[in-house]
Amino acid sequence: MPQPWWTLGGLLAVALLLVLARLMGRSSRTRSTVLEEVRRSLHDGVVEHPSGRSTLVRGKLGQLELTVDLQSDPARPRQSPMWRILAVGPVALERPIEARIAGWEGWIDPWLQLGETLTVPPSVGPEFSMHAERMPTLDDPVIAALRRQGDKLGPGALHARPDLMRAETRFSERPEENRPLFAYLHAMAEISEMPRTRPARTGARAAPRYGVLPESR
Repeated sequence: MPQPWWTLGGLLAVALLLVLARLMGRSSRTRSTVLEEVRRSLHDGVVEHPSGRSTLVRGKLGQLELTVDLQSDPARPRQSPMWRILAVGPVALERPIEARIAGWEGWIDPWLQLGETLTVPPSVGPEFSMHAERMPTLDDPVIAALRRQGDKLGPGALHARPDLMRAETRFSERPEENRPLFAYLHAMAEISEMPRTRPARTGARAAPRYGVLPESR
């Protein structure tokens, strides 16, 4: 190969490395900025740097013990990297339910694919679908909490069951475009504070034990 082509190839490689370094630096700064904002919004919030894992935030939101981090799923490159929330605590539900907002791909609890589906039409916010063992109704507390977030919601999923909730939504390199993360946090806090729904009638068939959700990594 003539010398000019070697030189041009080298310059292109250097330029590519500089662009990648700049993008990675911007992504890291945005992650730190958003996680710090999450920390400030939680009670006793702390930023942790576990060995071999990504930076995360732990804290309390009402009665919930929360963990928020940024993860990538090789099986879902279009959604990755994504914010993931794990909220442990009382939830005003009697059986598992999962919402998938604005065409979000993938499931937090894949077992709920076997249940009933209710499509909630768009109003102030985006359209989303609800999935549960029995057909949800429009007065479900999860639907009400999500609708109250309106256009602050973005593509994502929220799973709730009596002892915990999980949520995931897209990460953006622009800090202001990560507001859906906070909309999901607010919705989860509201669901947790709602009065528990009425227990199932005596003789009604018991809700199945759905698959165990993966731990936050």
